[in-house]
Amino acid sequence: MSTILIVDDRPSNRRYLSALLGHTGHRLLEAYDGAHALAQVRAERPDLIITDILMPAMDGYEFVQQLRADPELAATRVIFYSAIYAVSETTALARSCGVSRVLAKPADPDDILAAVHGELGLAHQAAERGGAPAPSAPAPNMDLDLGSSVDDALVSARQALGALLERHEVANPTLGSDLATLLGERMSGLRSLAARLGALEEMGLRLAGERNPDTMLGVFLQAAGAILDAECVAVCLLDSGEQRVRHLGVQGVARDVLCDAALERERLPGALLDQPLALRVQGQAALPDGHPAVGAFLGLAIRDRNQLYGWMYCTRASGAEPFSHEDERIGVTLGAQLAVAYENLCLYEVVQRHAAQLQLEAAARQQADRALRDSEQRLRLSARILESTQESIMMTDANADIIAVNPAFEHITGYSEASVLGRNPRLLRSGRHDSAFYRAIWASLLTTGQWRGEIWNRRKNGQVYPERISINAVRGAGGEIDAYVSVSSDISALKAAHHQVDFLSNHDPLTLLPNRSVLTERMQQAIASARHGDRQIALLLFNIDRLQRINDSLGHEAGDALLREVARRAGLLAGPADSLAHLGSDEFVLLLTECLDSDAIIVAVRRLIDEIAQPFHADGHELIVTTSVGISIYPRDGANPSELLKAADVALSHMKDAGRNGFRFFKGEMNAHALRWMALETHLRRAIERNELSLHYQPQVSLGDGRICSMEALLRWSSPELGQVGPGDFIALAEDTGLILPIGNWVIRQACLQNKAWQDAGLAPLRVAVNVSAHQFTAGTVPAVVREALRESGLAPQYLEIELTESVMMRDSEAAEVQLAELTGMGVSISLDDFGTGYSSLGYLSRFMLDKLKIDQSFVRNIITDPRSAAIAQATIALAHGLSLSVVAEGVETQEQLAFLQRIGCDEVQGYLFSRPLAADAMATLMASDARLALPPPADTRPPSLPVALPASLPASLPASLLASLPASLPASPKE
Repeated sequence: MSTILIVDDRPSNRRYLSALLGHTGHRLLEAYDGAHALAQVRAERPDLIITDILMPAMDGYEFVQQLRADPELAATRVIFYSAIYAVSETTALARSCGVSRVLAKPADPDDILAAVHGELGLAHQAAERGGAPAPSAPAPNMDLDLGSSVDDALVSARQALGALLERHEVANPTLGSDLATLLGERMSGLRSLAARLGALEEMGLRLAGERNPDTMLGVFLQAAGAILDAECVAVCLLDSGEQRVRHLGVQGVARDVLCDAALERERLPGALLDQPLALRVQGQAALPDGHPAVGAFLGLAIRDRNQLYGWMYCTRASGAEPFSHEDERIGVTLGAQLAVAYENLCLYEVVQRHAAQLQLEAAARQQADRALRDSEQRLRLSARILESTQESIMMTDANADIIAVNPAFEHITGYSEASVLGRNPRLLRSGRHDSAFYRAIWASLLTTGQWRGEIWNRRKNGQVYPERISINAVRGAGGEIDAYVSVSSDISALKAAHHQVDFLSNHDPLTLLPNRSVLTERMQQAIASARHGDRQIALLLFNIDRLQRINDSLGHEAGDALLREVARRAGLLAGPADSLAHLGSDEFVLLLTECLDSDAIIVAVRRLIDEIAQPFHADGHELIVTTSVGISIYPRDGANPSELLKAADVALSHMKDAGRNGFRFFKGEMNAHALRWMALETHLRRAIERNELSLHYQPQVSLGDGRICSMEALLRWSSPELGQVGPGDFIALAEDTGLILPIGNWVIRQACLQNKAWQDAGLAPLRVAVNVSAHQFTAGTVPAVVREALRESGLAPQYLEIELTESVMMRDSEAAEVQLAELTGMGVSISLDDFGTGYSSLGYLSRFMLDKLKIDQSFVRNIITDPRSAAIAQATIALAHGLSLSVVAEGVETQEQLAFLQRIGCDEVQGYLFSRPLAADAMATLMASDARLALPPPADTRPPSLPVALPASLPASLPASLLASLPASLPASPKE
């Protein structure tokens, strides 16, 4: 006889191995983790150890490592018995620590016994006995793959077996027949189990919709008897107090036999109420007299975590096969389904009782109303109702002063009758209703003599509560109102119950976030809104990477706390129009409804990932978790909630396959854009320190003499890794990431230093214009940066010009006005760039201190062919000159554009017609050459005419003030 140590953190697995090896006569020991097992080995010196690998505290691998490190224990034989997910990795792990046998959970009992006998050198004894004895129950936690067709699988397996025997030239027909028979028996067992599970599922569906207790018990008894092949089945269901038998259902046994013993806890079946686990008995069980003979008994208590519902048992006749461990598991499942069905039935009965009670109360109110209207005799009868009813009743005189209340009024409101007599009912006002609400009540009483509805009142202790109330006017013989009677009931408990039911049906009870059904509804609304507004929405499906590790090591309480914290953090990032939902387990969804483009989505996703990655504390441990996100976009990736969720799930799966802790778009090109966005940001953060940024300068030419009168500094980025990056690609990125502040400050400083260097080199002094972002004005640092740049470079303020867009004035006009006034006070010029492309407002032009307007190149590009662009340009010039502002036209590329701008009075031009943006050296050469723009010959003195006829009506978007500034000599459009 040998000593065998079984090491597993699951008690069910230890019990299974103990039951299996108990037939071998070996001495068995148990341990629940590696540390406990190490102590057992040192104390008992077992001959063989069967250990799991994945265990808390000390796992199986570390346990064997320490075992091998001890010279006295190093020779101990070990078998790994664990759930194997990667066979090659597990085998390599076993070999690295000197373990030669690895068994996968679940393993065949014969394989387990063969491995034990092999390690102990007893394989020949097992062969002499004809193999190891079969265990009494199958391994717990065995995953059963029933497949779609057991019969087809059996035929295929037999064919494969025959081919295998033929390939190995095994000509023994008896061996082939025996193997085929054994295979048929195993597949027959699977077929039987599949049928039982199908019957179990069908029974669960029938129980879920049943509302009659007798019918429910009949369905259960019939199904349980068939599934467990039982001769007798009995079920006892208790009331909510667990003291009385409410329902007793039997099949195969007389009901009277069990009535008296149903609650006797000293003997069966009442003793099942105290049983924490299922009870299996082989042979005659101690059942009440008169019970049919029993050969096998299986019974258990019907309960959930909080409630004991009763008991159930099944029996088989003498000589029948005993109940197996599989039967026990199915019996427990039957009991659990019955518990759920019974609880739902009880809840349904409670709702029905409440409905009946409400109907009774409504009938009582109607009866009271009729009594008041019919006669004084009815009024005396209602006085008795006044004393006994559970509803609050209050009577007032014609002036609405209280003359009587009943005890229910005192109980509900907290006011005694003596304290309210002679007072007005307004003392109960809660403040939740306005005066119009009460005027409507009085109007109904005066016109119809009654009012019914719900109202919020306030108790004496200040608590606000809802009431369902009926107020009736009592008229005298002459038809005048003599009194008012109100009958009301406190419905706060009912409203709370309804609210709780509604909330739980639409929200996850752990995180209190909306569930899948609410998310689907909100997605449908968002899709409808996006469809009408021609917008896109983004669906972010994310979960916590490797949450199971936290559950296994710290417990599910820590995992639940983490999920609640993730819900809280993600909720902080959701906008007012966004939706956050918990779909179950560790899966969340964030629905973004106001995403302008994929860049905005990327920013939101990265904020989400960074927020979740913040440290989390649980049970004294600091945890840092990561998250994986899958993204789908409407309408690009789907037209309905189902398609969007499926697309996001696919993207999430790809992210997990790629290593987790990141995000993926459903579309590959969007992933490429996201990766490029991140690469750009990484390189842009190092661009300044690596001297990768530079300024190019584009001259601005005066239309008076064709000479260069000023220049605009334009930012360029040349990256060794990325090459030449256009401003359209990195300026928006810099604004989103906040890098625009240091970059903008560098541009101002560099432009001043370069301009001063040109002047010191003897070149003619020119003004340099620098574009300033709205983010820089929002930060409020522009005047300080300009002042420091002028001081450091020594440049005179009149040679610096700050260009801003209309968005600067739109964001915070007061702050912008203060900063512009400070810049003007220094002597720095101010120009308004891209005029006419945004929300142009004449109020801003008159309010802010400006020196120059720049006509956007979108108007100049079409100034010869588009009458609208020509009209806007001419109106802008007239308006600017009226405000004593000079005008620069951007993007001038042709002689025709130049000639037209000259005719309509433009002051300066900028564009490829004269020069592209030049590097500093090339710009210095151009300035030194005194190059001039070839101007068209002077125009005649006639008013300028547009290149083509104007339309009959100018665009509605053109401001009225601009229309007023158009010359009166513009030709009218020709009639069609």
